[in-house]
Amino acid sequence: MAVDRDGWMDLLGLEADEVPRLLVLESTWWRRRALTRRLARLEDVRELGMPDVWHGWSGDVPVAYCPAYGATRSVEPVHVLGACGTPVVVAIGPCASLQRKVKLGDVVLSERATIAEGASQYYGAKGSVAPNLGRVTRAAALFAGMSTFTHRGPTVTAGALLAQTPKHLERWASTGHLSVDLTSSAVFSAAAAMRMRAASVHFVREELPGRPWTDEVTEAEEQLLEDAEEAVYDVALGLV
Repeated sequence: MAVDRDGWMDLLGLEADEVPRLLVLESTWWRRRALTRRLARLEDVRELGMPDVWHGWSGDVPVAYCPAYGATRSVEPVHVLGACGTPVVVAIGPCASLQRKVKLGDVVLSERATIAEGASQYYGAKGSVAPNLGRVTRAAALFAGMSTFTHRGPTVTAGALLAQTPKHLERWASTGHLSVDLTSSAVFSAAAAMRMRAASVHFVREELPGRPWTDEVTEAEEQLLEDAEEAVYDVALGLV
C-alpha cells in the first residue's frame, strides 16, 4: 500500500512534535481491561486515526499503545508509525514456556525469533529474525532491579494459538526455544523493514505441554502473573 509519510501523518492526525518515540504493542484477549490499565499510565490520551492505536505522553515522551492481537494485526501499527518516524517498538503480553526452567510468571526476552507465522514474509524475512540486542540488554538491566525472573534466548512465534500440536511443541522445545508467542517475529520483521529498533518482553502465562492456560491457578500464582503483567509494561516504557 503506497502511502508516504505525510499521508500517514494526516491519517493518524499527528503533528511533527507528536510522533511517538515508542510504540508498545500488547497481544491480549482482554482489550478493554488492557486499555483501562495501560492508558491510565499516560497523559493527554487520544485515539489516533488508525482504530485502536492510542497516543499519550509518558512524562515528556510521546508514546503510542495498541492492544494488537496476533502477527497480522501487530505489523500494521509498526508499519504506519515506522513510516512516520517512530524509532522503537516493544511487543509485550503473555507467552507459553517450552522449557522446564521457564516458569509461570517468568519473563522471556527474545534474542532471535523463529518465524512460524504468515506476516513476516511480506517484510522480506525468512527463517528467523533478531530484535535490537541493545534494547534487549536494556530490558534485562531494568528487570535486574525487580523480583521478576528473566530468561534471554531463542523463541518462536506461531500463527494460531489453538492449533499448536504436540509435534509442534516437541520440535520447538527440542531445538532450544524458550517460549512461543504470537507476535515477536512479525514485529521484528516489520521493524527491520521500517528501520525501527524492536524488542519483545513477554511473561509466561502457561507451561507447555503439561500446563495450558486453561488450567486453574492458585491465588499466589495469580498474583505472580499480575505482577509480571505490570512489570513488562513498566520495562517497555523504559525502552525509549
